[in-house]
Amino acid sequence: MSLRVTRQVAALATRERMFRRVNKVLVAVSGGADSVACLLILNGLRERFGFEVEACHFDHKLRPDSASDREWVAALCASLGIECITGEGEVAAVAAQQRAGIEETARTMRYQFLAFVAGKQGADCIATGHTADDQAETVLMRIVRGAGVRGIRGMLPVSSVPGAAGVRLVRPLLTTDRPETEAVCAEAGITPLVDSSNEDRSFTRNRVRLDVLDSLKTLNPAVGDALRGLAESARQAFDPIEKRSMEVQPLDRGALGSIFDLAPFRALPNEAVGLVVEREATFSQLRPETNRTRIENLRSALARGSGGVMFGDTVVDVSCGRVRIGPRLDPAEPLAAAILNVPGLTRAGPWLVRAGTAEPASPGGPVVTVGAGTRGALRARQVAAGDRIRYHGLDRKVSDLLVNEKVPLWDRRELVAIADADRVLGLIGPRTSFSADTEGEPALWVQVTPAPA
Repeated sequence: MSLRVTRQVAALATRERMFRRVNKVLVAVSGGADSVACLLILNGLRERFGFEVEACHFDHKLRPDSASDREWVAALCASLGIECITGEGEVAAVAAQQRAGIEETARTMRYQFLAFVAGKQGADCIATGHTADDQAETVLMRIVRGAGVRGIRGMLPVSSVPGAAGVRLVRPLLTTDRPETEAVCAEAGITPLVDSSNEDRSFTRNRVRLDVLDSLKTLNPAVGDALRGLAESARQAFDPIEKRSMEVQPLDRGALGSIFDLAPFRALPNEAVGLVVEREATFSQLRPETNRTRIENLRSALARGSGGVMFGDTVVDVSCGRVRIGPRLDPAEPLAAAILNVPGLTRAGPWLVRAGTAEPASPGGPVVTVGAGTRGALRARQVAAGDRIRYHGLDRKVSDLLVNEKVPLWDRRELVAIADADRVLGLIGPRTSFSADTEGEPALWVQVTPAPA
């Protein structure tokens, strides 16, 4: 049995290039049959694939006897000559503090610890003992939750650690079922631990395994195979969607997030939209929460060409032919009017305004020009409702000009009006500027840049 399973795991690893450029594998070991079998099999394959094996155990402290599990795993690894790093966390307390579910919190803390240990130990990837049975349960859970094609793929053989995109996660046993992992342990003379919480129906996965799947087996005894086949079909169907998402790249990435042209973004299928949101949010070190409802709401905003949708801590704004994916933007600070030193520098709220009689030799940002004959002192102030500006021969409302010139909402919030006593002579921000019409040569050049903190 163990030889057949080992060949099965090796075949999957080869097909998926699971251990390509991997010198050290960190195996997550709970002490159950699946994780112990994963450790044994990978330890047996280390010479074939050229990697070292280390183990890691995380004590969730959800059971009074959990410390004995940690000791058991450490002793097992010592008997195999495998280094084992252990850790613990108060999952129940953290879940209560964050008002989150026990399962979700345990998973998050476990992966955080695994990623930390992988970095500390110089491991190139983390291996978990997820089996074919786990895959069937995962697919069914995601169907019930309304997942799209992406979710129905289930767990991938090779992916990244949740919350740590740069850390590789592999699942070598996805084609191996639980009876096979139990047989591997038995052949090695190891009696794995049995987690009593696996019978606790307050956990969603346990209810799916103990109740839902057992009920479905009365309709189709091979329902597990059917669910795994569905996952593989979804994975194949999702490949072109993933490629589409990579075809749409931002025009710019910065403090505001990622800025896209609306047209190609609007043409993406819903599943690809979700991928782009998650990809760019990760770039901004955010943790987006995508689901079908939010994607549909964003689809409506894309169709209108305006609007915004919250994806957890991530905002997707649509405005003036552009799409922004980034953090929530705080309201702009009120800007008290500041009379400009001409020539010279003037601090105006978060901005530094430079006014001079000569054009800057090397502009550090947009510049507006001001003609002679201003009425009173020049000042930098907020754009006000009702402001008008003479632009390209027409007297226009500033609000209309910004719409016509396709200045998105996130850029408008940073605009500063350069004005005299009764009219706007220029609009300027970090990425855009508009100068009012002047007669003759400009008398002043005005530049606005962020002031030093």
